[in-house]
Amino acid sequence: MTVDTEYAFDPSDPTTAKNPEFMGRIRRERGVVRPSEGLVVTTRYAATAKAFRDNKNFSSAGDMRAPGVTVPEEESFLGELDPPVHPKIRRILLRSFTPRTAAAAEEWTRQNVRRRLDAIDARGGGDLMDDLAVPLPGSVSAHVLGVPDELHDQMMTWCNEVLHSTWVPTGRTELGVGVEKSFPDLSAALDRLIAERRSAPTEDLLGTMVNTVTDDGWRISEEHVRTLTINILAGSLSASYMLGNLMYRYLSDEDGFARLLSEDPSLIPAAVLESLRLEAPVQFMFRHATTDTEVGGCPVHKGEMVLLSIAAANRDDTVYPDPDSFRLDRTDPPESLAFGLGPHLCLGNHLTLMAGKVVLEEIVARYPSSRLALPEGFEWVGVDHMLEFGPEHLPVTVRP
Repeated sequence: MTVDTEYAFDPSDPTTAKNPEFMGRIRRERGVVRPSEGLVVTTRYAATAKAFRDNKNFSSAGDMRAPGVTVPEEESFLGELDPPVHPKIRRILLRSFTPRTAAAAEEWTRQNVRRRLDAIDARGGGDLMDDLAVPLPGSVSAHVLGVPDELHDQMMTWCNEVLHSTWVPTGRTELGVGVEKSFPDLSAALDRLIAERRSAPTEDLLGTMVNTVTDDGWRISEEHVRTLTINILAGSLSASYMLGNLMYRYLSDEDGFARLLSEDPSLIPAAVLESLRLEAPVQFMFRHATTDTEVGGCPVHKGEMVLLSIAAANRDDTVYPDPDSFRLDRTDPPESLAFGLGPHLCLGNHLTLMAGKVVLEEIVARYPSSRLALPEGFEWVGVDHMLEFGPEHLPVTVRP
């Protein structure tokens, strides 16, 4: 098929792939384009949502690996798997990823947030990304998994190393092939926790993964439990940038955001949802076509990659009136694509929404907008990650 040279761009270039004006132009003028050989991009809500739901024609298997790289099933993250294994694992995980679980973790999360803010207060300032937004979501996930509190920060340090290693695209690092050889310290720590659950079953998420046996006698292997645990911890980092986007909006008081929330904290849940829509922390996801098919009227050939632009679809004016504005008065808006849709809908969505609500509630209650300040001349710099959107740093001073 012919490349749409007028809309050609590199997904790894944030000046185009994360540019709402550029992606909005594609959405308005074409909807679906082929910016380069073998790549199709969707930007409208309906086509993007349809592709998310259709995991038969649009597979996510191997979407985080370099071309030609395959890894064993037990080394695969949940998002890389297709049926029949994917739904088996997902059904097990869904026992713990529920609204009830998020509600049960809320008080623990609130105390964790307060402890981190107390530390920032004691120093008279800090970096809200490094000190709060980055460590918190992983700590919440670790809590639900059943990882002891004293291991949370170390676990997240290790998982951050995983995400920024060559293991992601290649399945190996300079230390060897696979998770165990590539990350021996992390693997050993997780294997100890897994062995404890095997000998003394628990009702936390880790215990559920280790000890659940399906009706046909199948269970998740211990090697795959280890990989999935890393997946759950590392995957929580997307929520970090949602928190960063919310806190930056509060600090900059854009459109009177801080004043509105201070006057009416009941708007906070709506603020979290609107941030996820307008400032999607994951800007797009990849799928590959398993057969000759089409999306949004554009032919897609077997083997081609499809970039599903969450950020562009979330600004589709046929779905969201005044789509480029941050509005807290939307009435029953359609579900945004921030968590995806269909078989790979983000399992941590309830925990993410809860964490966003708690962080905003605590910051609004503790810091009137004039008390927590960004440095003079602060410039917003986006995180250096192809898929993610949010601030790299949020240095602040706490005024007496």
